[in-house]
Amino acid sequence: MKTIRTDFFRKTLSTLLLAAAFFSFFFVSPASGFVEGEREVALEEALRSALRHNEQIAASRHRVTQAEEDVRIARSPMLPQVNLQGRHIRTKEVEGPPPGMGGPDRYNEASIQASQVLFQGGKLRSSLHASRYAMESSRLEHYRTREQILFSVSGAYYNALFARRSVEIAENQLTRSNRQLELAQSRREVGLVDMTAVLRARVQVAAAVEAIEEAKNNYSIALEQLALEMGITRPPESIREPGPIELTDDLSVEQYVERAYENRRDLKASKEGLQAAMKQVDAQRGDFLPTLSLEGSYSIVDDDDVYYGDDYNWQAALVASYPLFTGMRDSAEVARARARQSEVEASVNRIKQEIRLDVRSAYADIQTRKTMVQHIGDQVESARANYGQVAAKFEEGLASTVDVVDAQTALNEAELRLANVYYRLQLDHLALKLAIGIFQKDLLSQYTPDNTRR
Repeated sequence: MKTIRTDFFRKTLSTLLLAAAFFSFFFVSPASGFVEGEREVALEEALRSALRHNEQIAASRHRVTQAEEDVRIARSPMLPQVNLQGRHIRTKEVEGPPPGMGGPDRYNEASIQASQVLFQGGKLRSSLHASRYAMESSRLEHYRTREQILFSVSGAYYNALFARRSVEIAENQLTRSNRQLELAQSRREVGLVDMTAVLRARVQVAAAVEAIEEAKNNYSIALEQLALEMGITRPPESIREPGPIELTDDLSVEQYVERAYENRRDLKASKEGLQAAMKQVDAQRGDFLPTLSLEGSYSIVDDDDVYYGDDYNWQAALVASYPLFTGMRDSAEVARARARQSEVEASVNRIKQEIRLDVRSAYADIQTRKTMVQHIGDQVESARANYGQVAAKFEEGLASTVDVVDAQTALNEAELRLANVYYRLQLDHLALKLAIGIFQKDLLSQYTPDNTRR
């Protein structure tokens, strides 16, 4: 018996270890996703983390759930309504009632009532259609929300890349300043320059150290902002430099606008919302038509005298009703529904105009910054060559410390401008994809349930 228990324990332990290894491989390993606060993260990993953990995406997902439940709520009046009821009844005591008219002054009753609407002027069906359109609109808005959140993650990611590049530029500036200080001190020792040159070089070193500290602080803040967009509490240790982004299709700006009209989920959502508003108008018009319903009930009591010798009773009724006067409420509800429809129509037109502006702005920014990258790149090469020449002249005594400082400042500023424009250009490419409605389409399709794809 002891041997059997030992074998059972070993098998159980082996099973648990295998299960733990399986869980660790598929859910904790770096290949499956970003491990919070432990390693370098790539842009796609940051996007996947946001899809899983970003609170704004979770809130949008809950709004979709609410819209889906609204469909069930709108469908419920079309189904039979069944109610179970129990009552304890006491009535006024009557002395000397006429023969055959007496009854108990207290008794218990249990009953079940059922009703079914047969006709309500199309109100219920129109309300159901409106809720379905609203549900589809909510799903499309959820897709667009996720697109925008992923773009925010990308923006935070590239801001962090620029902040890291700023640290590198500041460190290069410190290296050049230290070299200049060493050279000034050596030339001071042999009497080729005065103390002013050394002091000016020390100022440059102090300024470079200050720039490094500020750049590191900005980098740390940028990583914190990235963590917030990713939906995690601890920022990654570092981030990976992605490759350059280029337009893969050579289209005119008007062709991009047409593609945006076809793909933008917020435009489709507004059109679905317009359909919902139109159906709501039809639903409110149904209040002006008669209502026809079937009602029935079955009751049981604990005193036979209630139903003249029987302890049960049932009844069925075909009920027709028509609202003759409701204090102008029905007219006001129709007017409100029409106003809502007009509001949504104006919103659709506004979204079309915004889409056109988004596409044209992103396209123009790309063309402008492409030119800027080229020109500023030339400036960097010229500033780097100028610094090399001025530094060499200073060693030979043909340039002053002021000349070296000016060359260093020009090179540092040109490198910062180039880094800034380059990363903004990458974001402009992503902004154009967002404006067209194709941003991270493949990634979003992996995190979209089949019943919410469109």
